[in-house]
Amino acid sequence: MFQTRQRPSLRMRWLMWRARFSIPTLLARVDERKAVSWIAGINGGLAIVVISLFAWLSHAPLVFPALGPTAFILFSAPFSPAAAPRSAILGHWIGMASGLAAWHFITRLSGEAVSLQIQGWPLLCSASLALALASALLIRFSCPHPPACGSALVVALGGVTDWLGLLAMAAAVVLLTFQAVCINRIAGVRVPTWSPG
Repeated sequence: MFQTRQRPSLRMRWLMWRARFSIPTLLARVDERKAVSWIAGINGGLAIVVISLFAWLSHAPLVFPALGPTAFILFSAPFSPAAAPRSAILGHWIGMASGLAAWHFITRLSGEAVSLQIQGWPLLCSASLALALASALLIRFSCPHPPACGSALVVALGGVTDWLGLLAMAAAVVLLTFQAVCINRIAGVRVPTWSPG
């Protein structure tokens, strides 16, 4: 009698694929710098594609410059304090709040809305105040996420100052961070789910 070989189940095939292509396995077989560069590039690009798709479908400002450095940190140095979900999410929210506070204060002081179209001392003061406030608060609340200062500047320079836009930015940061945790964990990297471990 001939015995027929059973094909592995879908779950078994998934586990075999994951074991073969997990990040720890890749790091054991390939030069670390080469592996991390591919991991950061592919996963960061994939994460931004997903957010861009949501932005396109919803017509919301979900993609902004500070997301790029955040994606880079989340995938290239996933165990650093800056890559902890707490640091990324709260850091950007602190940055946006600092930018909004600076923008409102300087707008009231100068009598005109601060924006890149209106050069002069209001623009300089709004940007400087937002960055100073964000830097101090990021340290004070133990959220060391440098790209959050970019969020502060986007808001302080008048890029996004309405509540709907700010909520969209905040949601984009949560979506990017959630994607990073999921992608890293699927790839075998046991990143923290909130605070640095």
